[in-house]
Formats: sequence, C-alpha cells, structure tokens
Amino acid sequence: MQLQAFVFVVLVALAVAVVGAPVDSGATPYIVQYENNNAQSEGYNFGYELSDEQRRQEEGTIRYSKDEEGKDVQFVAVQGRYSYVGDDGRTYWVEYIADENGYRTRMGTGDYDTDRKLELSGDERKNRPFV
Repeated sequence: MQLQAFVFVVLVALAVAVVGAPVDSGATPYIVQYENNNAQSEGYNFGYELSDEQRRQEEGTIRYSKDEEGKDVQFVAVQGRYSYVGDDGRTYWVEYIADENGYRTRMGTGDYDTDRKLELSGDERKNRPFV
C-alpha cells in the first residue's frame, strides 16, 4: 500500500510539472539537451532543457525500509527540480523530494537557490539491504 501511495504522489508531481509550465503561443519549443539513464536495479535519472528555457532534472534511487508490520520493503525515492519562464518573464522553479517521509517541495522565482536544499531522509535507511 505504501508503494502505491508513493507512485501516486510521483505521478501527481509529474502532472503538475507538465501542466504548470506556460505555453508559448509563438514557436513550438524543441529539445536543446536531454539525458536519460535507467539502471533498473539501482534507480534512474534524467534531465532535459527546451528552447523556451524549461528545464527539469530528476533522480530516483532504490531504497529499503520497514513497513508498519516490520516487513522489509523496497521503494523508489525521488528527488528533482524543474523551472520555466512565465508569461511575466520571470523564472519559476520547484524542487521536490518524495520518499518514506512523504512529498516535500520548495518553490521560488529567479535564480535557483543552490544554498538551500530540501533535506533528504536519514542515511541509515538509504541503502540498507534486505535482511
């Protein structure tokens, strides 16, 4: 059940990213840069940049934890960020994390704030193998 809820949260985040970006009524944006890596046993990462300055980076890592009954569970923890230029000419960005502690975001305008990061879950859970 926990994994299903997590997958739902990730899908909602993806939908918000797609719907939230403004559409330029002029030229159709094209891909300037794209990278996609999928190591099914370890996780994935991808990133892209479009000609209209939309950008996105995301990373998913396999993690292990215990469910409410104390059983070992495997899940994908996701972190990423996206940005776009609004109709007002300002750059809007969103940083997000979805893991065993829920879904957390941080949003802003202007240059991406590299000095402040969302906190990841404790490392003690990050790569603990099944027992």
